[in-house]
Amino acid sequence: MKRILSMSAVLVALFVIYIQANAKAAKASKQTGFETATVVSVDKHVTPSNYVGGSPSDAPLQADDYSYDVSIRLNCNIYVGRYESATDFLPAAFAPNHTVDVRLEKHLIYVSLPEGDRIVKMGIVSHKRVTEQACPVNG
Repeated sequence: MKRILSMSAVLVALFVIYIQANAKAAKASKQTGFETATVVSVDKHVTPSNYVGGSPSDAPLQADDYSYDVSIRLNCNIYVGRYESATDFLPAAFAPNHTVDVRLEKHLIYVSLPEGDRIVKMGIVSHKRVTEQACPVNG
């Protein structure tokens, strides 16, 4: 009986190790295609009022808008992504001169944040090519 219990315990332990290894492999496969980029600047995005009436006190209330324009340099390109939050929270990774892992898809930029192992999706607001001598022509 002791032998059966000990074999069962070993099998359960091996099964748990197998499940954890598969979870890590699946997570790593999800994060393929990421490249290292540098945060250039972060600016709070201010939503302009669309009120065109007489007195500003008659303007309708506006919801609190917590969004930031995050400029990220990837190779010779600077992408500005809009980070939106339900609360006034900006991840520490979005600080100038920090490196982040990013993946581009059409009009979106995905940023892998080191804290909490989460991926943030931001819409690309603008894009421009850097014209410095330090930037190679094909880069």
